[in-house]
This record gives sequence, C-alpha cells and structure tokens, in this order.
Amino acid sequence: MNKEKSIVVLNNLIEINTERIEIYKTAKKVTEEHDLKDLFAEFEETSTIFKLELVEEVQKMGGVPVHVVKRNSLFSRFWINFKLTVGGKDREDILNTLEYNEFVAIKSYKDTLSNNLDYLTAELHIRLKSQQIMLTKHHDKVKKLGDLMLS
Repeated sequence: MNKEKSIVVLNNLIEINTERIEIYKTAKKVTEEHDLKDLFAEFEETSTIFKLELVEEVQKMGGVPVHVVKRNSLFSRFWINFKLTVGGKDREDILNTLEYNEFVAIKSYKDTLSNNLDYLTAELHIRLKSQQIMLTKHHDKVKKLGDLMLS
C-alpha cells in the first residue's frame, strides 16, 4: 500500500467533510425553521465526526491532515454561500441547494472508493463505505423534505 497516495485520498475526504461543515453552519444561520436548524446541526456534527476519524487515520500514517478546503474553487464556494444567504431563505431553495451538495459529497465518496482500492486497507475501506452510507441517508432526508414541498 502506498501511504502517500492513501494520505492524499483521505485528505480529499477531509476536504469534503470540511466543506459540508461550513455549508451547514451557513444553512443554520439563514433559516428560521427549527426543524431545519436541527437537521443541519445533525449533518454538521456527522461531518465533524467523519473529519476527526479521517484526520486520525492520516496522522496514524505519518501524514499531515489538510486544514484548508481547496477542492472547490473560490467561485463555487461563493455561489453556495450566496445562494444560501441571499436567495436561500425559502425552504425549498435551501433544500434544493443542500440536496445537490449532498449528491456531490456522495459521488466524491463513491469515486474515491472505486478508484483507490489499492491505496486503502480493508478496514479503512469499510469505514469509508460506512461514512458514504450515512451521507446517502442525509441526502435522502433532504430529498424527502424537498419532495414533501411538491405534494
């Protein structure tokens, strides 16, 4: 197993979770609805736990965990924050924006798992798959809430 490549893979997932943490912090600020604030706090907490687990794995391998999100361009991050703060006070807009964000996070996990099997131990693969499953549950919750708006 190539430890350097493993560290890069894990740092990419740390970035995804850091991004989710920031997005859900912003989402909690822009909504007045307590059910959404609670849901977003739950999602933020989940990504905080995932991030800590990933940081621990990187450190075990002798690597340095990434502390700055660089995956998304400044424009992309600005657009998400702009949509949430300016145009996103509407429940449906918030849920649509966050459903897309969850989709991107899940896809990143899937791609990471399928493209980097040689760089992940079986134990680590199981842990990451478990995180991916939880992110899928988060996506499904947001999608269900959005779908209820259409009823």
